[in-house]
Amino acid sequence: MAFRATQILKQSLKLRPAFELALRSSCLQLVLARWGLETAALMGLRGEQTANDDDRKARAVEAITSALYESGLDDHATDAEKTMLDKPYRSWEYNDYVYGDHWESLGVLQWLLGRQHTIPAYYSNFDRARLFQNSGILPADPSTIEKFVDSFMSSQIHQTFDHQQLQHAVDVSEAWMWRARAQVLLGLRDEIVKADQKNEQENTPLEAALRARHIPHSLRKMTADLPKTIPLAAQQAFDKGILAELEGNDFAIAVEMKEDSGNSSGQRKIANVPYPNLDSDHLDSLRKIAESRFLAFAWALSKIDDWDVEKTSELVSINPINAIWTPDPN
Repeated sequence: MAFRATQILKQSLKLRPAFELALRSSCLQLVLARWGLETAALMGLRGEQTANDDDRKARAVEAITSALYESGLDDHATDAEKTMLDKPYRSWEYNDYVYGDHWESLGVLQWLLGRQHTIPAYYSNFDRARLFQNSGILPADPSTIEKFVDSFMSSQIHQTFDHQQLQHAVDVSEAWMWRARAQVLLGLRDEIVKADQKNEQENTPLEAALRARHIPHSLRKMTADLPKTIPLAAQQAFDKGILAELEGNDFAIAVEMKEDSGNSSGQRKIANVPYPNLDSDHLDSLRKIAESRFLAFAWALSKIDDWDVEKTSELVSINPINAIWTPDPN
């Protein structure tokens, strides 16, 4: 019975058709191209931007929007994506700029499509320039979008990875998503304990903070035991081969150390530090990497119907039980 139960907990992962992944990847690439132009405008290129440069970017924005409709991608873009692309140049709001978090989703989709060979460690970002080159899409040229999508329309398309590789990638994504959520809960531990004592569950600033970070409500109950649970989870993930390294009984993060003034070799020194040793900005970056990749896997495997990061708030794991805690078959 134990073996049978474990088999049920490790259900076969079934991807959406390749052309659906290609369509979603194309939508992401168009919006991220626009994101790049808007971000450059927001930064002002440190005062070096000229009127001619601004006009050129405005024309590029118009061309990207036209490509969305001429290629037929508008039928596959989300309402939010179409709204962002339809806005005039330099009229984006804060929530539009947050779309830049989807770079990591684009990387996962391209890996699933065989255009990206590896998924970087969960403390490193995909190379954004390479992601754009991988597809061959020129955001302002609808014919390149059609060519990219058409290359995945054949029923004979085969994935470039086997089931074990896909399962491992999903397990790694789940583990890092769990750790990121655990860190958020750990940071709010005192507030959660007080709220639970007062039986405050809904419509509170605490709940708003958890929703903003897409933490499933069901995970709140593990908060009190997190100091003991995190080392156990890290060891479990390491023993299962989900994590390659541990540091301080926790997930290991490779960081570049400042060069010693006496060291003139010019070589960068990399060292591992425990996950919680990072500052709040870096912890937030880790959470966004994990969340964006988790979203891509969840959508690609039809665990969520719509492309919406808010939907991840309802998803504890992609496997029936998070890979960290899934019993071994032996």
